[in-house]
Amino acid sequence: MPMDMKKTKDEIQWEMIQNRFLSYDQEKFIRIFNLEHDEDQILITFLGRDYKINRKTGLMFDGERQASIDETVSVYELLTNSEHAPVLTGKWESVASLCTNTTDTSLGRYIEYLKPFQDNIELMQSTLISMGAEPQKKGDVSAILTVFPNVPVWFQYWAADDEFPASIQFLFDAGIAEHFRWSLLWNLMTMITDRMLETAGLEQ
Repeated sequence: MPMDMKKTKDEIQWEMIQNRFLSYDQEKFIRIFNLEHDEDQILITFLGRDYKINRKTGLMFDGERQASIDETVSVYELLTNSEHAPVLTGKWESVASLCTNTTDTSLGRYIEYLKPFQDNIELMQSTLISMGAEPQKKGDVSAILTVFPNVPVWFQYWAADDEFPASIQFLFDAGIAEHFRWSLLWNLMTMITDRMLETAGLEQ
């Protein structure tokens, strides 16, 4: 194959994602999640937005925009790795308790991602609410977002003061462990912070 015809890393990754999705029994996860669908597409809500999955190509769209690799992988991870719909346990777990096979559970990177909000935590809270989150009382900013139906994430943020630096927490319902590999939990947290910045018009 000529050099100028070689596939890029992104092209190879997209091909793998599409082929993997198309190899699964679509009727199975349509039934498990009771998804609206027809012969051409499947509809699913992710982080408050309605996405369409092309059943023939394996590509996912937010309106006319093709979803990013991270969005697509997050949705497909849930659909293709679930033997049943998520069931809420009512028990909140930290990332550290869920990701027992890694020692890197620091959330400092997410504080850095959200620095554009640091002087306006009221905007952070109102942004979460505009994303469909339900406000809570723990933390300076606190809200529960629905990532997928029955997949909530409790976002908590404490602003820096004279004694302590800013801190952040993402809590997941314990039932999430049956549906996502630990690495995808980090992907979901990144997607949440990216969506917050985008919604507030603060993306860099």
